[in-house]
Amino acid sequence: MAEKSNMPRYVYGVVRGDGSAPAVEGIAGAPLELITAGDVAALTSVTPGEYLEAGREDLLTHARVLEAALEKGTVLPMRFGVVVPDEGALRERLLDGHRDQLCAELDEMEGKVEITIKGVYEESAILREIIAGDPQIARLRAQTAGKPEAAGYYDRIQLGELIAAAFAALAERDSAAVVEALRPDAAAVAVGAQVHERMAVNASFLVERSRLADFDRAVEEVGRRESGRIRLRYTGPLPPHSFVELGMAT
Repeated sequence: MAEKSNMPRYVYGVVRGDGSAPAVEGIAGAPLELITAGDVAALTSVTPGEYLEAGREDLLTHARVLEAALEKGTVLPMRFGVVVPDEGALRERLLDGHRDQLCAELDEMEGKVEITIKGVYEESAILREIIAGDPQIARLRAQTAGKPEAAGYYDRIQLGELIAAAFAALAERDSAAVVEALRPDAAAVAVGAQVHERMAVNASFLVERSRLADFDRAVEEVGRRESGRIRLRYTGPLPPHSFVELGMAT
């Protein structure tokens, strides 16, 4: 069997050099190891090959390892699927090649976690709101109500387009309002794409652990304000995926 230092390694993220690996299994059940270089260390496990298929179980394991590492201290998450040929390549491409950047990012992320807030519209309530606020939509809806499908075909197309545009405009306003309400208790905000037409908000917040109670109260207030319109989903604390970009020299 090859020496472990010469085997490919899967990289989960970077932690401080004086830390320890969390007591969970890595991908394919491999034990976790820290490869340390001074003040920084890579959280890794040995993998049988240099390529990894993006299977659901491996994705879940990647996330579970990072969340366990976050419980022990600051962690800079690596994107899923990064494998290096051996320990030497890991040191050269990541730890030695980006030591200053890694130290700076560890300092910047010290004591901070990511919270994601997603909001989905209560469709029937928002549709009523849109109809009440747009006379053209209300008129077309009345015109097509009860008509045979063929008879109102073009009106229904126009109605669908107008409603979709109204949803998009409303989502832009509501997303901005939710982010603005939560921004004061966050160190940074990353607004994500609207992944489907009924999504009102998709944002990640970098929050200091000491401010989590304040942030949670702000989320609860937004939830009360938007009750019946938007269903909020709160996920976290998470490693700061949306706020860290780790470099790997080629």
